Amino acid sequence: MKLNIFLITLLLTAPLAVGAGREPETTRDNIALLQKKKLISEPEYWLEHAVEGGKCDGAKVAGLLVELVKVLKPVATKEEALDVLVQRALISSPDYWKKNAVAGGQCSGANVAIVLDRIAGRLPMEAPKSASAKPLEAMAFAELKESYDVVIAGAGTGGCGAAVQAARMGCTVLLLEETDWIGGQMNAAAVTSMDEGGTLVRKRGLYREWCGLVASQYQPLGINFMTAYWNSHTCLEPRVGRHLLHVLLGDARGKGVLDLVERARVSKVTKKGDTVTGVEVVDLMEKGGKTRAIQCRVLIDATEWGDVIPLTGARYRVGNCTSDAIDVKRRVQDNTWTAVVKQYPQGVPEELRIKEPPPGYTEKVHAAFVKTLVDGEKVDSQGKPWTWATFIGYRGMPDSSRPGDSPPITRTHLNYNNDYVASVAEIEDPVLRKATDRAMRLKTLHLIYFMQHTLGKTDWAVANDEGYDTPCNREAIDEWLKERPELGPYRAIFYQFSIIPYVRESRRIIGLHTMTAREIERKKGRPVQFPHTVALGDYPVDMHGSMSKPWLELDLDREEDIPDKFGGHGSGPFAIPFESFIPEKVDGFLPAEKNISQSRMVNGATRLQPHTMMMGQAVGAIAALSIQNQVQPRALDPGLVQRVLLEAGSVLNIEPMTKTK
Repeated sequence: MKLNIFLITLLLTAPLAVGAGREPETTRDNIALLQKKKLISEPEYWLEHAVEGGKCDGAKVAGLLVELVKVLKPVATKEEALDVLVQRALISSPDYWKKNAVAGGQCSGANVAIVLDRIAGRLPMEAPKSASAKPLEAMAFAELKESYDVVIAGAGTGGCGAAVQAARMGCTVLLLEETDWIGGQMNAAAVTSMDEGGTLVRKRGLYREWCGLVASQYQPLGINFMTAYWNSHTCLEPRVGRHLLHVLLGDARGKGVLDLVERARVSKVTKKGDTVTGVEVVDLMEKGGKTRAIQCRVLIDATEWGDVIPLTGARYRVGNCTSDAIDVKRRVQDNTWTAVVKQYPQGVPEELRIKEPPPGYTEKVHAAFVKTLVDGEKVDSQGKPWTWATFIGYRGMPDSSRPGDSPPITRTHLNYNNDYVASVAEIEDPVLRKATDRAMRLKTLHLIYFMQHTLGKTDWAVANDEGYDTPCNREAIDEWLKERPELGPYRAIFYQFSIIPYVRESRRIIGLHTMTAREIERKKGRPVQFPHTVALGDYPVDMHGSMSKPWLELDLDREEDIPDKFGGHGSGPFAIPFESFIPEKVDGFLPAEKNISQSRMVNGATRLQPHTMMMGQAVGAIAALSIQNQVQPRALDPGLVQRVLLEAGSVLNIEPMTKTK
């Protein structure tokens, strides 16, 4: 009982995660922060007037805008300030401010409060203590220990989040990665534009620390890292993300034992009854597949496809069917093989030019690209087809290969109009998965050809400085081109593609609670604040393909739950409960990626990098506490987990709450 009272007090006094509206308390915090940075004068005036229903003097607002924008770029006039605010996606249009932020004019207090909030979110971030840590290096397969407290399969955002939290709580942790790149969808798949759903997510738990690490890399260089989605969201170069994850893991290793082994996979799970007791790990570098048996107290599946779940015997969902009645023809979300592309001011290297239409580049393929993408310098995300400027700004990256700030965008990754239809078959059948991977790579090659020839972007090509030309990538490409020699001329280009595909949907455990679309409804309805919330999401339901009634799980969701457009059912905080991480029967096993107990539609909102990182952090806490208390995760008091996460800076409440006096 004492724990529950303590927990409630912490929840009430934790940093607020406001889902809608502009709370006066948030505005006060922003004004205090901006005053501390000497970016705002007359704080009392703005406290009184920059509120819902308030009115602000137009001339004062004009002066305020000039002062605020100086944190982003030196400006002297309101017009210059408005140009910067539009470039950085802090306002959508300058028209309102041109008309009202003038002598004799008045501006809405709520609008001014929004600008204050957005500028406060762009202030330079302090580097976390972990920024000075020595990066964790991968160890050799032969150095594996016989047992660990926690074994984690998959070093993506979820796996790294779990590893960091568990190691910081004193556990011995083994983190396994099938490829030679860690970071999963974020780094190895090059989806480094953080799908945040809103800047509030930057204030939470491990993701807040991650944003601090990103800032510590780019701020000293004078480079803007909020370049994604037309200069509004955190983004980074994949090689930078890879390095920073090694730094974060290196810092965590100082608390416990954290071993990282690359090119290794869990090939078998050992159990006693319904309890996982260990794994068999195969060395993917060794021909013939040398294996090691390793004991563990908790096994975590953080793979991109949920590949460990079937090995445990746990029941799971895949597409809109369950593991005891799989139909491989059922649809799942489309996947994408991305590629980082950049501008080459001195000219594209000869080996990266695509001189002839690649195999398979048909009139139908060409027509599809023409329909979705045209040349043009105007940014308009609502217009169809997209212009070139809209296209490169969508996933725009900082570019540390050149001096200066962004905009302009000179580096981005291809993750638009190159989605590829996927089905349950790709998840369940490794042979078909490999074939589809190859088809996705070819589709992205076609897109680059279209860019260089039809759009005339002869100074753009795949980036050759991200470090993707690795033994793992070469092995996959060489095997493919041995079977398809006509693709040989594109070998150098394929070597620079991302290591893995962007996988949006995986197997999902059937847990103690399966989240449904109605429970995360944020427009028309309200999200559920679960008593045992251990993580928050923010993103709208976003399902690439297969978002229609035939592919729904009608025992979980309804046809009316399908958004009519992106964000149609709202965005902002929603809760993820402890029970969605606990398998219905199997013990000693937890999910930590897109594979938690949830419907397909909920997966469309939880699958993004910030959320999987924080879900991983929650799973790391669950694993560590179950080991410390010598109980299975299902028998653990969720209040203990909440307490640890709150102390680690997580936010678990989804509603604005009044602080206790």
